[in-house]
Amino acid sequence: MTKSVTVELKNCYGIDALTHTFDFSNNNMPILVYAPNGVMKTSLAKTLRQYVNKKEPEDIFFPERTSTFTIADETGAALDREAVFVIDSIDEKYQSTRISTLLASEELKARYDEIFGSIADKKESLLKSLKKPSGLSKDIDAAIAGAFKLKREDVLVALARLEREVKEGAHVGFATLKYKVLFSDKVVEFLQNSDVKALIDDYTKIYEQILDQSLYFKKGVFNHSNAETIAKNLKSNGWFEGGHSVNLNHGGERSEITTEADLIAAIETEKEKILTDPKLAEMFQKVDGSLTTAELRSFRDYLIEHPFVVAELSDIDTFKQKVWISYLVQNSREYFELIEEYDASKEKIKAIIGEAEKEQTQWEAVIALFNDRFSVPFKVQVENKGDAVLNVSAPQIAFYIEDREGGAARRTDRAILDKGLSNGEKRALYILNIIFEVEARRKAGIETLVVVDDIADSFDYKNKYAIVEYLHDMRSDDGFHLVILTHNYDFYRTVRGRLGVFGDNKLLSNRLNGALQLIPDKLSDNPFTDWKGNLTDPVVLVASIPFVRNLAEYVGNDAIFTQLTALLHIKDQTKTLTVGELYEMYQSVLAAGSFSDFSTLTGRVFDLVMSACDDICKIEDDDLSLEQKIALSVGIRLVAEEVLIYKINDPDYVQQIGKNQTGKLIRKYERSGNCDTAVLRSAKRVALMTPENIHLNSFMFEPILDMSGHHLKTLFAEVSAYASA
Repeated sequence: MTKSVTVELKNCYGIDALTHTFDFSNNNMPILVYAPNGVMKTSLAKTLRQYVNKKEPEDIFFPERTSTFTIADETGAALDREAVFVIDSIDEKYQSTRISTLLASEELKARYDEIFGSIADKKESLLKSLKKPSGLSKDIDAAIAGAFKLKREDVLVALARLEREVKEGAHVGFATLKYKVLFSDKVVEFLQNSDVKALIDDYTKIYEQILDQSLYFKKGVFNHSNAETIAKNLKSNGWFEGGHSVNLNHGGERSEITTEADLIAAIETEKEKILTDPKLAEMFQKVDGSLTTAELRSFRDYLIEHPFVVAELSDIDTFKQKVWISYLVQNSREYFELIEEYDASKEKIKAIIGEAEKEQTQWEAVIALFNDRFSVPFKVQVENKGDAVLNVSAPQIAFYIEDREGGAARRTDRAILDKGLSNGEKRALYILNIIFEVEARRKAGIETLVVVDDIADSFDYKNKYAIVEYLHDMRSDDGFHLVILTHNYDFYRTVRGRLGVFGDNKLLSNRLNGALQLIPDKLSDNPFTDWKGNLTDPVVLVASIPFVRNLAEYVGNDAIFTQLTALLHIKDQTKTLTVGELYEMYQSVLAAGSFSDFSTLTGRVFDLVMSACDDICKIEDDDLSLEQKIALSVGIRLVAEEVLIYKINDPDYVQQIGKNQTGKLIRKYERSGNCDTAVLRSAKRVALMTPENIHLNSFMFEPILDMSGHHLKTLFAEVSAYASA
């Protein structure tokens, strides 16, 4: 496992010089870099991207200067290009090339590709040979599948079932017909007309009556198409040239045919006799008379040239199949080569697809993660799963817009979606592709240096926190080594806290003598000192508890620190401490006269917290004040812990918890083996969303000011519902 990565740059996209070792030896802790805009972060990301793409970096403004870049692990070995993944702040065109690998294992794909590759080549050869006779230039497999009432991906199944008919040379008389002319959308629509269908049915009845009286032909047994096939086969096998003859029976008499020309003449004479019958000719004129539109002119001309086709139109679906079979007979070599290959491999393919379909859950898990965490006005689904399982075709992402009026979600395409989305929502789609790439790398076991360049820019706070949550997921995987670059100090501070980045792993960019340096961030945050004059407001009083608690800790008043901790975590005293006792604690911690007298408030502090949260949640406007968000966060944490303690039902374990109680309760519940996934998901969101709000030892409130009030109110309602269940 990589312990460190060293980069050396000279004259790369504005970076004159930079040498730095990113150290991951401390439990794979991420590297967090704060760099103001224009200093280095995008330049470093761009240099790494060039490395991944096997291109050399350059100095845009001073191209005459030599640009150099190296990147190596702790052994001095150059990092594999595939082991570097650069995440830009936004790239709406980006799409992971590894998406399909989430659908089936590499071993299954390799087996499938080996088997299916030869089949695909032979299938393509056959479809290509069918272009000319059918008149179709594309989607021939779809046309065949449609004719046989199957899905496009099942076209091989349809072709395999026709083997006997193709061997027998069935329907070869139709091989000269153009599928494109006979079965265009306009023609099919025309043939569905009830009057037209009646005309064709009448024509067919008369045709069959005449056929029954034919000298040689017999309905359903031997028609002119069969006769032409026999004539062709006799010729190709040199029958007449070998001195042989055939006998045609008619009315108990036999006519000997000794030449190919005589046989063809006999067939044509009999066919002409049928087609020129007065009754049939009259019916043909009626059918012809119904073809009045310009769109059907080609079809009309075709019927005049091939009048025997009319009788087939009474069953258009069967006729389509006959025509395709006739083409296959004419291209039997390509057809049988494909079928032989398919028959030899189909059981193996069936077994592989069966295995692969079981592995689809990883792909769908990515979709579920995105839909669950990101706040966007659409839902994502995966379609054409069957084709995508083994990369027969690329997996397709489908978007569904939710109807705010309660109707069914409507499918839309990406182009329309982009027109209605905000920039932040478009960026969320980019993040979806990032997740695909990361999860594919995770599955493939690719140890990766992930360089993140201001990924949360332009996001609202709910989606920004969703991104941080996913970075937290990556941080927990030893296969990913994170270098997170940002010019946003708020984002920097949030990631620093939530991903547990400390010491020399949090860095600031600095220039010294023209060279760029990354130096450890040793700056401390200043305490926030407000609210003391308005503590009679229950919301402000609740919000001040974590502030005073930390002051008690700083001055060494352990007893009061412990008591106030019981108002932020569920302890033995949590539901018994009164507002009067809280007032006495404040007198001990804060200077006399420095805060407002709230001794007139009565009751238990826990009840005061819950009442304040209830009042906040009744506010229609989601634009909550700082103290409202802090108070709501306190309530969320208390209710969530109460739910977890009840679910765990292990008083001895809870009693011995010292620090980090919420996190320990979550881990205990998760490992119980009998946890409600919905409760666990909410608890984890509480742990990720509320620490900065409650533990105010950072004394930095900008993230809280910008946090969505709606999101906090929803979370409080969610955990409260579990508490009352």
